[in-house]
Amino acid sequence: MNAAKILVVEDGPGEREALARVLRMEKYDVLTAENPQQALRYLDQDVDLILSDLRMGKSSGLDLLRYWEAERPNTPFIMVTAYGEVDSAVAAMKLGATDYLTKPVNPDQLLDLIHKCLDQRRAVAPAVRARSARAGRGGTSKIVGQSAVMRDVCAQTVRAAQTESTVLILGESGTGKELVAEAIHENSPRQGGPFVLVNMAAIPETLVESELFGHVKGSFTGASADRLGRFETANRGTIFIDEIGDFPQPSQAKLLRVLENRTVTRVGSNQDQSIDVRVVAATSRHLSQMVASAQFREDLYYRLNVVVIQLPPLRQRREDISLLAEHFLADLCQANQMPPLGLQPELLGFLESFSWPGNVRQLRNCLESMVVMAHGSVLTLDDLPRNLAQPAAQTSLPVSATSDRTLEDLQRAAIIRTLRQFDGNRTRTAEALGISVRTLQRRLKEWDFRDDASAPVNP
Repeated sequence: MNAAKILVVEDGPGEREALARVLRMEKYDVLTAENPQQALRYLDQDVDLILSDLRMGKSSGLDLLRYWEAERPNTPFIMVTAYGEVDSAVAAMKLGATDYLTKPVNPDQLLDLIHKCLDQRRAVAPAVRARSARAGRGGTSKIVGQSAVMRDVCAQTVRAAQTESTVLILGESGTGKELVAEAIHENSPRQGGPFVLVNMAAIPETLVESELFGHVKGSFTGASADRLGRFETANRGTIFIDEIGDFPQPSQAKLLRVLENRTVTRVGSNQDQSIDVRVVAATSRHLSQMVASAQFREDLYYRLNVVVIQLPPLRQRREDISLLAEHFLADLCQANQMPPLGLQPELLGFLESFSWPGNVRQLRNCLESMVVMAHGSVLTLDDLPRNLAQPAAQTSLPVSATSDRTLEDLQRAAIIRTLRQFDGNRTRTAEALGISVRTLQRRLKEWDFRDDASAPVNP
């Protein structure tokens, strides 16, 4: 049996080494970190237990606990507190810590507690592996980020997961709304049930009701057999309705009835079917504005707007870009069976300064293109995709040259420049930017963009 891997997080070098020495004497595989930021680098490793100090300078073990609980909720977490910090220890237990110890740490007490925690972990390991396998089949990725705003998002996600309340996830296209929805399901009491995804932007309006609520044989041309809808398929689990802002107005009243009564009526039937489903919805549109303009039902909006999680665009959490880039780079190299690649500092500087209108999805697409077309062992500015190479050359402009331009202006310029790069092909432009064609078309319509060379790039 392989030795259990324990991560020790302590800012005091003497205490950190002392704890590591005790654990290594017991033949544990020990990793060390001096703060939560360093500790997060080990998320991809199979850490069996975390031993973390509560206070580490300006950092807190509670922040690490929140984030680790969101990403790896089944990892035992032991918090080490100073004498008199019992209230903080209790707070840690409420956030998901397995147990706590007070300083100075008694080695025998520490080892006994670790043995107990690891024994408990081994007892539930088969169930944990089963959940991980389901997540893997569904393509679930980690929510990567150590910025304050993303730690807050992860904490909100974990809290929301423990309830049965409807959750509305807001954020621009490509910010990771689906990952948050999956995390809510995987951390909820419904984790053993199905997770069903419905993307309203991808369903023709005439098929929405059949797709969601099902139909009976003969109810319309082509209905050759009874069919379960997505709501019934998600029974005892979670249904995630992505791009809820694109839900057709004629069908919104029927969706409201399903949410209120927890019953569905298949197309062509008069019989109600009871369902037990957790609803999570998401949109990149401003639903409140749509309500004001009578594009979205007000009563449906308030039925959905119970627990709200707002995802920030990538430009508002630039401190996460290097972490995301390294994470994607490692995944892409492994997926393409390539040796690990490095990132040139100048390239990383550009990635951190770019506006990323397509957000995290566009960043990943950019790195995938560079990995596939890489010429050497280190990615450089020369490896950037063509549609980003021109902005990279402009990053040396003085701040005053762009200081009077809004983020909306920069997004508009980037999108239109990419559109022209692909000779007006909107499908290729949307793919390069990491956004949907519908989102691209909506943005261009809002800007009254004309498909001709006279339309200005710079607003």
